[in-house]
Amino acid sequence: MGLSEILNIKEHKAVGYGLLIAGLIMIIYSVYSMYNVYTGATPPPSVIQMNSVTISLPTVGNIPPIQTELISGKDSSKLVNMGIWFGLMTFIASAGGRIGGLGVNLIREIKVNVKEKVEH
Repeated sequence: MGLSEILNIKEHKAVGYGLLIAGLIMIIYSVYSMYNVYTGATPPPSVIQMNSVTISLPTVGNIPPIQTELISGKDSSKLVNMGIWFGLMTFIASAGGRIGGLGVNLIREIKVNVKEKVEH
């Protein structure tokens, strides 16, 4: 094994450790971010603004129908934005896992045992 092969192996391991660290950072960031959003420490990024859901309740006689709000626009927007945030952070955590897995594969040493075939 020559010097260039040893340096090549060390470069692969360095890249592997870099990928592993990058993957772990992505996973930790996504979990931390989801924890902050779902505990109310930070609001989810506002992507969608929804209107309130209202219905008209019929009345008797000449009285106009009564408008009743079922779900406020603020609450439904928050719920949808939290779902979008969950999907994005799940994607980032999954990508971090894949990147970390590539790093582990580069770090791991591959050992090959060659056995001679004995003919009788």
